[in-house]
Amino acid sequence: MTGSWTPQREGALFRQDGDLLVPGPLTRGPWYHGTLHGSAMLAPIARAAERHPSEVERQVVRLTVDMMRAAPMAPLRVETTTVRSGKSIDFVDVAMYADDELCVRGSALRMRVADLVVDEPDDAPPPPPPPADGPAGVSPFAARPGSEEPAFHHAIDVHVDVDAEVVWFRLAVPLVEGEENTGTVAVAAVADWTYAVPHLLRGARGDDRRPGRAVHAINADTTINAFRPLSGGWVGLRTTAHTGSTGAGTSGAHLYDAAGPLGFSAQSVLVRGPSGAPLSVKEM
Repeated sequence: MTGSWTPQREGALFRQDGDLLVPGPLTRGPWYHGTLHGSAMLAPIARAAERHPSEVERQVVRLTVDMMRAAPMAPLRVETTTVRSGKSIDFVDVAMYADDELCVRGSALRMRVADLVVDEPDDAPPPPPPPADGPAGVSPFAARPGSEEPAFHHAIDVHVDVDAEVVWFRLAVPLVEGEENTGTVAVAAVADWTYAVPHLLRGARGDDRRPGRAVHAINADTTINAFRPLSGGWVGLRTTAHTGSTGAGTSGAHLYDAAGPLGFSAQSVLVRGPSGAPLSVKEM
């Protein structure tokens, strides 16, 4: 990856206005004009699931998010509902609305926090190291037309480790103005990129321009399973992806952080040829 690129990072992704989240320029996605990036839809769902009231301390260990439609860059309402609350686990439904239109729905499994001593296997392979703190270096988005226009790719740092086949991401701005990002929010924002990791690796190797049939893919959902809190700011994804000939694909990733393995993410992927791609993507 070559070229210089200066992220435009003024403000947070959202500001709170009563019970509404108002998107800022950094929430903009590449797929449809005037709509949010998938990461900007996942992260508020994770925030709401984590903040849902409970009489005991709980951790979000599984979050599944369905993108019903691209959320507009307009004031959004996020609501949570207790589906079941038990002593050890509870289930929370989350929904994101633009006016009365459902855009995103989520389901969270939360477990009661416990203080345990566990044995890690001695033969576990060492995890790939995260980048050092500080600037992430040259961005993979630097060469894209319109990359200087504020959008979600300005809100993250990206480091591509070709040798380890891991791409590291760091959410570099607050999700909500005046709030510090939690680990759950940061992981959710990064997990949306699960299906994109192979493309970023090919780009870093310089082999993404090889002759072949061009396809465009976008995830319709994301599931995150995490067994402990995030350590540090970086989240690493090592993805395995498969594409079928009937227009569907799957992608799944091992998640890492500074302390080692963190969990998994998985996605169902909509695959289309160039003629089926949104206009904004065709122009990239």
